[in-house]
Amino acid sequence: MPGLLIAAAMAFVNWRVCRRRDYRSREPRPSGREILVNSVKAIPALMLIVIILVGIRFGIFTPTEASVVAVFYALVCGKWVYRTLEWKALPHIAARSALLTASVLFVVAASAAFAWVLTIDGVPQKLAETIVGWNLSPTVFLIAVNVLLLLFGIFMEPLPGVMILVPILAPISAALGIDPIHFAMVVIVNLTLGMITPPVGGLLFVTTVATKVPLTALTKELPPFLVAHFVVLMALTFVPAISTWLPHVLGF
Repeated sequence: MPGLLIAAAMAFVNWRVCRRRDYRSREPRPSGREILVNSVKAIPALMLIVIILVGIRFGIFTPTEASVVAVFYALVCGKWVYRTLEWKALPHIAARSALLTASVLFVVAASAAFAWVLTIDGVPQKLAETIVGWNLSPTVFLIAVNVLLLLFGIFMEPLPGVMILVPILAPISAALGIDPIHFAMVVIVNLTLGMITPPVGGLLFVTTVATKVPLTALTKELPPFLVAHFVVLMALTFVPAISTWLPHVLGF
């Protein structure tokens, strides 16, 4: 549900931007038949997501193994389904992937180093202890957690953020009676939001390298998307059912 809500918010922002800039007048509107044909053609590519999620959910493979499965499935689709991939292009694809990965890992390494400095100085722990000392209500506690995670998410990758902050904040959340699934969604969305927030913004660097769009131009277009993400985050914070309803229906 949180993912669908974020997708809807992004779609709305896209619609508003396209409408304001009148992109429709620049490109002819596709017919219903073209939309149907393109939707059918997209099914093999979209199945990649299904394979990854189903495989991980039912224990067929680990998340790391899922990346290997995804690569081979994409190779099969590109070569024999869409027939757009040629064997001679593989060395170039591999080299470009290596460069993309290396450029992103430099950013991750710098973020990890900064996270290490923060951890050694005990900054996250001190802030968490300060929040505990305030004796907050569950709602106010979640607001404080949002502020804390948004600040640290700007400079940290999600994994270090989870490893450093969650062991401190989760017991407090449980003691206040906050549903663990609700708390987990708030944490994940907060830290993931940091992935598209300068100055670190790992996903920004991935996008700029992959699309060859300058980082400055990419950052210039960010504000409406960040606002939409923030609105969704507030909805997740104050309406726990958005996060908990489906898992509880499925028995979690």
